[in-house]
Amino acid sequence: MISSSARASFDRMIIRSLQETFPTASGMPPEISAAAHSAPEANSQMVVLMISSHTFRIVIALHFPGTPEAMRYLTPLHLTGGDTDMQGFRDGMSERGNMCCGMVNREIGLFFTHTGMSTPHIIDGRSAPFLTTVPHEYATHWQIRLDEQLRFSASLCVHSREPMDFEWHPDAQNEVAGELELF
Repeated sequence: MISSSARASFDRMIIRSLQETFPTASGMPPEISAAAHSAPEANSQMVVLMISSHTFRIVIALHFPGTPEAMRYLTPLHLTGGDTDMQGFRDGMSERGNMCCGMVNREIGLFFTHTGMSTPHIIDGRSAPFLTTVPHEYATHWQIRLDEQLRFSASLCVHSREPMDFEWHPDAQNEVAGELELF
């Protein structure tokens, strides 16, 4: 039900959103590669968001290790005063999830009307293997590498009740100027 061009478009969308959501310390995009599955690390957590419409459901899950490096990267500086805390970490996970999923939601909205995005849900990383037990026509997993010690994972799962066929390219977006965007 999901065409090969739609699958490739989803891949391009998620890669683009991950690049924009997870800049490296130098400001460059992270290294992103396809992964066979979402393997949770010990003490990891996931932020899960959904985009849905009348005809489809998209699940985006970002997997975060509970390492000090990940906590420093994700915890907003104004909340910590230099220390890492769990609430700041969870807020950072939710913020990154919103940014990543929001970009995909905006772009999929170019092709499908009446899409809605959920609020972030944070769950234990041990739930990651169950993502693929829910019926999806398309599921893919990605590794995001910011440096030698800092790596994240992402999963994208799409379930469609009607055929999906569209073609999205990041450089083919229409530039609009002078319009007011309401949130």
